[in-house]
Amino acid sequence: MVNKQLKKKAQEIGNVPPHYELEIEDYDQKQKKKRQAYFIWKDPENPEKHITVELGNDGALLTFSTTVRSETDKKLPEAELKLTALQFAAANHPNTFMNFHFQGKEERGQHIRFIYTKMELGLPLPNSGFLIEMTKSGQIVHFLYYGEGYKAEVPKEFVAKEKVVSHYLNTMSLQLMYDVIDGEQTPRLVYEPILPGYSYPADVDDIVPDQHIADERIENGTPLPPLQNNEQIDIYAMLGLTSDMQKVSERDFGEEIGSTWRKGNTPERKDLSIGSYFETRNKNTIKMKTDKRTGKLKAAISFIDPQNGRPCSTEECQRAALQFLYALYPRAAEFFRVNPVRIDDRGRVRNHFSVWYKGVPLRFGAARIIVNPETGMIDAFMAPDIDPEQLETINHRPDVSAEEARETFLAAFDVKLKWQPDFPTGIDQQYKLVYHPVYPPYIDAHIRKKKRL
Repeated sequence: MVNKQLKKKAQEIGNVPPHYELEIEDYDQKQKKKRQAYFIWKDPENPEKHITVELGNDGALLTFSTTVRSETDKKLPEAELKLTALQFAAANHPNTFMNFHFQGKEERGQHIRFIYTKMELGLPLPNSGFLIEMTKSGQIVHFLYYGEGYKAEVPKEFVAKEKVVSHYLNTMSLQLMYDVIDGEQTPRLVYEPILPGYSYPADVDDIVPDQHIADERIENGTPLPPLQNNEQIDIYAMLGLTSDMQKVSERDFGEEIGSTWRKGNTPERKDLSIGSYFETRNKNTIKMKTDKRTGKLKAAISFIDPQNGRPCSTEECQRAALQFLYALYPRAAEFFRVNPVRIDDRGRVRNHFSVWYKGVPLRFGAARIIVNPETGMIDAFMAPDIDPEQLETINHRPDVSAEEARETFLAAFDVKLKWQPDFPTGIDQQYKLVYHPVYPPYIDAHIRKKKRL
């Protein structure tokens, strides 16, 4: 289809009201066979209301979503909702009923999501089929079409399951750490398994990856050096925030408040492409998230064009990151360790400070600070998941021994067959059958009871 036809079809599928404005109109020209067209319309009177449609080059619907809701409290039976979902899918992809099987449903607040996939050996193929989400009244609010997937070859001879289990258990270790479990406010002391980060090939002819177990949870790091310069610093100035910048937006993220600050006027968009959309929204801005309760900075990213400032060495960038960390956490030396710096593909210095307390690490607990060597300014910051001082309230001595934890883990460990996407060089996506490890994600170090799956 030509672009004009694609746009017209997208309007029809999205049932776009006449007064809505086109915000994004983007045509991917890179791959002719898999070229896609992407559209977003928004209500000029209420920007929170928008409609998104993505089409393939042949006009087939790939994605549809809308934040526009019909005004009705009517609730339909689940069977009727499922039928409505299938009718929508079949109208856009006629072979739906023959190619895909019902995989499951998910209750998502006031919405319900139905998932259909392609099956092989009674197992679902990842990234195949489609999902469709709707209100309890039957309005379609989200549709995502993955397609029929690719080639899935069944092994002629399978590796014995016992051999696979033995392989994992011979390389497994348990690490004592703090972790935030199931969205709880306070971390727990737990044992977590450290395993190879791959699934074992089920075919005897496939090669088992020779992969070193790299896990930031077991990288000890080095003690945080003391702050050499104790003068007060302005963390916002280090981010590039200046008095002439204006707050252009604010958003409530529950426990955090997000804000965007811009230097100068909003630039005019070059066109309606996705690239132009984000360039206009981000140019000369600083975006931040702060904790509602404490007011402490939780995350920040700068899109300010480098102008002032002096070039800095890697060591100077490390010192700047350290200053920034101590300004946010005056007791940083008690809770953070330094991990090796990395230089990203833009030449920026990525500083990683992991959280440890009483010799025990915090799972995914790290402060990440990116420094721009062209200016010496902070380009990005991400805080640990929790305030490190919370760890002082936890008993850091386990009641469950490492031997007990290992026994509990071994009793629950298993492997199950599943299809995994495979990307051989120069070949379209395929699927490989693998043994995937299944195990309790943690063993509570204070409660002699295993976590149920």
